[in-house]
Amino acid sequence: MNMLFKARWVISTVCYRVVGMNLPHTFWPGGYVFSWLRKVLLTWMGCHIGEKCELEPGIDVGFRPDITIGDKCQINKGVSMRSVTIGNHVMIAPGCVLLDRTHNIADLDKPMVLQGESEKMAPVIRDDVWLGQNVIVMPGVVIGQGAVVGAGSVVTKDVPPFSIVGGVPARIIRKRIHE
Repeated sequence: MNMLFKARWVISTVCYRVVGMNLPHTFWPGGYVFSWLRKVLLTWMGCHIGEKCELEPGIDVGFRPDITIGDKCQINKGVSMRSVTIGNHVMIAPGCVLLDRTHNIADLDKPMVLQGESEKMAPVIRDDVWLGQNVIVMPGVVIGQGAVVGAGSVVTKDVPPFSIVGGVPARIIRKRIHE
């Protein structure tokens, strides 16, 4: 059984990277079929993807993804993610990068390229979040329910629920609800 799982993983990974990532956008006639096929291939790779998600071309998940996506999410073209938990009704615009680790740089006597990577710290995107185009979310960050992250922002700290944040590094601009 383990060998069968590995074979399915290898075949689905190759199929996703060669075919699935390059299938047309869901805007094309019958485009929901392309999104469905991407979902099937990612599921076979070990990702958990909820119902009625739209997955656009060019979503890069690496080779050993640890991804959970809730229901009715939209993940646009060119998004890069390896390990992440995404809630329901989340919109991720094109070009976003969800990081799960960084490089170690503390040892000044050793070249950075030889210091390896940090431990994996998957970001968490709660329900009803909108990430604008080209947002970067750093490892371990939690983006609270109902938050909006402005285009081009770099999120280095947790984002409170129902906040609108933007900038580099991202800072609270205002709340979506009145307290």
